[in-house]
Amino acid sequence: MSEKCERGVGDGEEHSAESAPAAGTGQRSPKSLAGSGAESATKKWEPNSDLMKLLTSMGISSVTAKKALFYTGNNSAEMATSWIFENPDADLDTPLELEASEETQKSGSLLSDVFKMVFVVNGALDMGVGKIAAQVAHSAIGMHMLLLQNEPKFGDSLMRWFEFGETKIVLKGTSTQHLIELEKKALELGLPTYLVQDAGKTQIKAGSTTVLCIFGRVDLVDKVTGTLRLL
Repeated sequence: MSEKCERGVGDGEEHSAESAPAAGTGQRSPKSLAGSGAESATKKWEPNSDLMKLLTSMGISSVTAKKALFYTGNNSAEMATSWIFENPDADLDTPLELEASEETQKSGSLLSDVFKMVFVVNGALDMGVGKIAAQVAHSAIGMHMLLLQNEPKFGDSLMRWFEFGETKIVLKGTSTQHLIELEKKALELGLPTYLVQDAGKTQIKAGSTTVLCIFGRVDLVDKVTGTLRLL
């Protein structure tokens, strides 16, 4: 029996803390989650040497630079520095190796224990900053609910995500078709996705695909979104 993934529908409005409704007005429809995921990484992870040099030249310690690259998929200095600023409470002084569990150390695999949540925003839509923030929030809540509803499969992954700082990255997509193609790739890797479609109450037309959320192991998510730029 296949797992289920959901495509969310946002309520289309930006709400202030005072006016936010107790529950959303959107609807969800199920979508099959294909595949069982790739095998865990078996080689010891190493940071990109060029990115390490660039980050340390900015005055960032080697320990912090290595940790930031690890949690952002070893993709770019921009993502790494954003992670540092977005995680002020993270322990940046403890070497990455000491954070890994004993089991992880024995297997030589770090990426198999680290998860992240990525949001790909549809850059073709004319959405303001507040609108984008609301749509990303819809996506995050929808994904969290989806993971909780599938606790037997994703419960452990969700807990590991919490333990490693709840890494969240917002990226820029080019179009609705682009988001759909990324969703397909994610599903093929067995990753849960949540695609938000707006109700059309503000700024954009009803049914517009605004944000795609993907959750999973860092190495698997990067196979889908690793080449995208930060929003």
